[in-house]
Amino acid sequence: MSQRVTIEQLAEWLKARDDIALFGHLSPDGDATGSTLALWHALRAMGKQAMVCLPGGTPSLYDWLPGADRVVDTEAGTLPFVPQTAMSVDVSEHERLGEKGKRLFDSCPFQGVLDHHKTNEGFGQLYVLDGDAAAVGELVVDLIAALGVEMDVKMAECLFVAISTDCGNFNYSNTRPQTFRAAARCVEAGANVAKITEDLYRTRSLGRTRLLGAVLAGLEISPDGKVAWSRLTDEMLRYCGAHREDSEGIINYLLEMIGVEVAVLAMERKEGTKLSLRAKAPFNVARDVALPLGGGGHDCAAGVTLAMPMEDALKKTLTVIRKALQK
Repeated sequence: MSQRVTIEQLAEWLKARDDIALFGHLSPDGDATGSTLALWHALRAMGKQAMVCLPGGTPSLYDWLPGADRVVDTEAGTLPFVPQTAMSVDVSEHERLGEKGKRLFDSCPFQGVLDHHKTNEGFGQLYVLDGDAAAVGELVVDLIAALGVEMDVKMAECLFVAISTDCGNFNYSNTRPQTFRAAARCVEAGANVAKITEDLYRTRSLGRTRLLGAVLAGLEISPDGKVAWSRLTDEMLRYCGAHREDSEGIINYLLEMIGVEVAVLAMERKEGTKLSLRAKAPFNVARDVALPLGGGGHDCAAGVTLAMPMEDALKKTLTVIRKALQK
C-alpha cells in the first residue's frame, strides 16, 4: 500500500537514496519535461547518480531546455545505469508510465511519486499529492528547497517552463498565489522570462501551423453549441510535416469559442484513440467524463485512451459528455 507523505519527508527519502530514475508520463508535456529535468539537475548537484526517463524522449517543443539531450527514451533508449530508486513526476496513474516505463519503474526496489492530479490514487511505496497545484513544477520548487539545494539558472528555466505551460501562461483558473510565488523564485534564480515566453508562446514551426489549420478545418460542434470536437490522424501529421507533440495546445482553440463548454480532440494512437478533454468551470471533465471512461486528469483538463477506432471512441465519449451536461 502506498503511503502519502509530505514534501519534507519525500526530500529525506531521496537524500537517503541513489541511482535514481525520474519518470514522466506518456506524451510528456512542459510540466513533465521541465519538472523531471529540474529535479535531475538538483539531484546531480547533490552528487547523486540520476537520469530522466520520458516515453519517446524529449519532445521537440522542449529540446532547448538544459539537459534535454540527456533524457532517456524509455521506449527505445539505452540506460546509463541500473536504477535502484524510481521517482515518477507528474504521472497521474501507473499506466501513464508506458509499457516499458512501468516495467522499469516496478523493477526498482524503492518507488516514489510526486504529482498534482486529484485523480491519482497513489502508487509506488510513498507519494506526495497536491491536487490544487497548477503544475507539479510548483511542488518541485519546494522539493528542491527541502533537499537543501540552491536553485540555479538551469533548474529555474526548466521549472518556469513546467509551471507556465500547465497554467496557460498564468491564464487558467488553476493559477493560485503559490503559482506566482514559485514562478518568482525561478525568475530570482535567473530564468529568462522574455526568451522562454518567445520560445513557448510566440514561435511556431510551419508544420505546427499547418496542423493547427488542418485540425480546425475538421471542427464539429453540437446543435446546442456546447460541445466542440475535432480529429488528428497520423495522415494529417504526415501531410502537415508535423510531430505528434505539435498538437499540444490546439484543443484550447476549440474551447475558446463562444458558447462551448466542453472540447474534445481525438488522436490516433497505436493502442487505439487518445481523447484530450477540456472544459470550462464548473463542468468537471475529469470526474464526469475521463474517470467513467477509465482515464483521469484535472477538473478542466483531462484525458483517456480507448482501445477502439477513432469514430467509435468519439461517439462513446460524446455520449458521456451529453449525459453529464444534462445533469
